Amino acid sequence: MALNAQPLSDKFAVAITGVDLSKELDQELFDEIVDIFVRKQVVVFRDQHIEPQHQLAFSRKFGPLEMLFDDDQRVAGFPEVAILSNEKVAGKFIGVVAAGDFWHSDQSYRKTPSLATMLYAHKIPKIGGDTEFADMHGAYESLPDEIKKRIEGRMGINQRSKLGNHRVAVTREGGEEYYQRKAANNVLHPMVRTHPVTGRKGLYVSPRFTVGIEGMDDAEAQPLLDTLFAYQTAPGNVYRHKWTLGDFVMWDNRSLNHQACGGYAMDDIRLMHRTSTIGDEPFA
Repeated sequence: MALNAQPLSDKFAVAITGVDLSKELDQELFDEIVDIFVRKQVVVFRDQHIEPQHQLAFSRKFGPLEMLFDDDQRVAGFPEVAILSNEKVAGKFIGVVAAGDFWHSDQSYRKTPSLATMLYAHKIPKIGGDTEFADMHGAYESLPDEIKKRIEGRMGINQRSKLGNHRVAVTREGGEEYYQRKAANNVLHPMVRTHPVTGRKGLYVSPRFTVGIEGMDDAEAQPLLDTLFAYQTAPGNVYRHKWTLGDFVMWDNRSLNHQACGGYAMDDIRLMHRTSTIGDEPFA
């Protein structure tokens, strides 16, 4: 296979053609993909035709897989493959409808968040359904020195439930009961995270999960968080991906925030298969 990589934005995100993820990759090609993934943070493989077993085989190369959501929101026979979709069968949604609907880094409410997340587009809506990515290294590097000093050594308070976060809203039917049922303890993570491979520093906070700053009164913490969130989504730090059928997109949760943009009608079908790998504990 002859890999061809083309930039999708000035600073990060690339599209790769010439790679068939349904085939076994030789070590040299895989090493090249890993290098691109770490340096460019978002990798879009175009024109893929894969089944769940192919997605699993490729995903496992990046680490042990997570099992997310409920049993009826996973591919039968492939429990590590989650379904994200607004499609209904017999009057019931076949997957998670409102996944990823605010800026976040996957599973950052856990002690060991996600490392790589992979989405494969089986069906895409005619209108909407984009995904946005924010470069958290670029966001940190653009901060004034005064703000960098204020957050140095600080720990963000991260929470799974939307019910305790004034920046987000419950957007799916039965969501309040779901978050009451899935409630968990807060988790502390460094607000400035060092990437374990590149050594680059990046912000590690998000509007979806970061609800406060340890040891700082909310009167000071909440305006500071708002400032950080504004830097992460400033022009030049965001890439918006417009899906095409057969796209396989993977991203590095150690380096990015992302969000699903929505904007499609409930009868305009979107169907994605998702896999993700367990990462390591963030460190400053």
